[in-house]
Amino acid sequence: MLQTLRKGAAGWVAKVFFALLVLSFAIWGIEDVFRRIGGDSSNVAEIGDRKISVEDFRAAYTNELRRISNQAKRVITPEQARAAGLGDKVLGDLVNEAAMDAKVAQLGLTLSDEEVVKEVQDDDMFAGADGSFDRRTFNEILRQNNLTENQYLGLQRSFSARKQLTDALMANLAAPETFRQAIHAFNTDSRSITYLQLKAEEPSALPAPAPDALRKYFDERKSSFAAPEYRKLAVLSLDPKTLAGSKQIPDDKLKAYYDANQPKYANLEKRSIEQISFPSVEEAKAAYDKIQNGALFEQIMAERKLKPDDIFLGDLTKDQLFDSKIADAAFSLPQGRVSEPVQGTYATVLLRVTGVQQQQLKSFEEVKDQIRSVMAEEEARRETLALHDKIDEARLGGATLDEVAKANSLQVRQIDAVDSSGRGPDGKEIADLPMSRKLLDAAFAAEVGGQTETLSEGDGYVWYEVRGLTPPRERSFDEARAAVESRWREEQVGVRLDAKAEAILKDLRSGKSMDQVAQANKLEVEQAETTRLGGAPSITAVQAKSVFQTPVEGFGMTPTDERGGRLVFRVTAETDRPFDASKPDDSGQVEKITQSMGNDVVSALVRQLRTDLGAKIDQANVAKVTGSANAN
Repeated sequence: MLQTLRKGAAGWVAKVFFALLVLSFAIWGIEDVFRRIGGDSSNVAEIGDRKISVEDFRAAYTNELRRISNQAKRVITPEQARAAGLGDKVLGDLVNEAAMDAKVAQLGLTLSDEEVVKEVQDDDMFAGADGSFDRRTFNEILRQNNLTENQYLGLQRSFSARKQLTDALMANLAAPETFRQAIHAFNTDSRSITYLQLKAEEPSALPAPAPDALRKYFDERKSSFAAPEYRKLAVLSLDPKTLAGSKQIPDDKLKAYYDANQPKYANLEKRSIEQISFPSVEEAKAAYDKIQNGALFEQIMAERKLKPDDIFLGDLTKDQLFDSKIADAAFSLPQGRVSEPVQGTYATVLLRVTGVQQQQLKSFEEVKDQIRSVMAEEEARRETLALHDKIDEARLGGATLDEVAKANSLQVRQIDAVDSSGRGPDGKEIADLPMSRKLLDAAFAAEVGGQTETLSEGDGYVWYEVRGLTPPRERSFDEARAAVESRWREEQVGVRLDAKAEAILKDLRSGKSMDQVAQANKLEVEQAETTRLGGAPSITAVQAKSVFQTPVEGFGMTPTDERGGRLVFRVTAETDRPFDASKPDDSGQVEKITQSMGNDVVSALVRQLRTDLGAKIDQANVAKVTGSANAN
């Protein structure tokens, strides 16, 4: 059985073995804090009372080497890995993890077995065709990486415990107000412009070029009109979605699946929930006592200066309430009754349920086609995995693509000529190329008749052979004439537009009014307001950049837009909008700055832990794994 890395397994390996990468720790390499381990240690490194064994390092190094080889779509040799410093990077990651684990242990952070299992079951990496946890996928990924279930659960437990610590460190960080003000100004400051919109001419409307001019144009650019290299390919592809279309699932199996998975096909119970928050349990208890003595929920709301919209959470399922304590209370509360104080994760609240929509199960007939699709795709996935292994084993045994296709009742597609952009000799794109970019990149890097790798994407696979090559060659003028004239016309459109924009700008700067210039060129004067990100009615961010580079009352023109047009404009006013610290940032930039600050805090902690704990390294043992010249 081939140990093939399938469906993101390399990404999963990176997550498990290099958890610090997930947290954006930029702390690579072997620093001066390391001291040499003496004697014949079976470890590559020690930090505090924690040891990193040769075998742990070997497993991590091998997995990272495999991951980057898959990413590069070629085998990375040990020599190349050493030159890139891969061993230092991997060992640095493991030491960082060990340092964090020591701190986690000191703080007593841990997770229950139930929490670890839930995190594994919620991981998209192990989801089946229906989106839920799939035991077969889980076992397959563990098998591919030579891990037992208990080993993986241990790795997940350590990762989650470290994440508890880093989340706590980053929880209350916020970007300084100076940053927020600068971002606000960049995103909201605006300028008003009066402008003329110049549209590009249709290339076909230009006068035909003189034959001599066209020939000269070709001679000056002859190499750019050369015929590219073409390759003749044979392609065999496997895709579960394609295979699923031919699968026939009997109704009795569909019904059995429906009966076993009915919760998936239910419209979950929804509740209309109101919530009043209190700063303390005592205040919430006092309000609850008032209600027990005859006060109305609405009176408590009014006392706290709240409106109905302020307290209505919505018509929600239990899963939509992210606070599990509040969710449990709301979904055990009779309709119309006010709850006792509920201490949630972030607030103490009183709840009231004003409406209940009971769970409704969809009928089998309603979801039969949906189940058929899920089961057919799942069956096709299993068949794809089995065929993949058979084909790979046959290919390794020397079988040709035609032979393995015939043995497995599959069809090889032959493409007589395709260039590196995916076009044929007629200039048209080759239709339905599987994994087109991956396939073309690999095929144009391979040798004719040489061994080629298996390509994968999602659940699909592609095998290919390069069966011929037509080298690039120069085309004659007559052969390239249509392409030459087409490109000449496209260039001339830009040249003529540039000249027209420059002439209009010159007229405006000489003192002519916008209306006069518009009338002379049969254009309309338009107005717009724009921020640096663009504005109404159709100002793009690229055009807005030109506007903000031009002083108020000044004239300018924008670069050519995606439609080939330009604006010639005058900046008439600028507006600076006041900063309101109470309003959230919608740009996402403040969040990025906060995340970066958090990463810096966590990185500083890890560096300090490594210094405080002290770290020792056995270079000879490292060399045994990486194969460097220092190995004994």
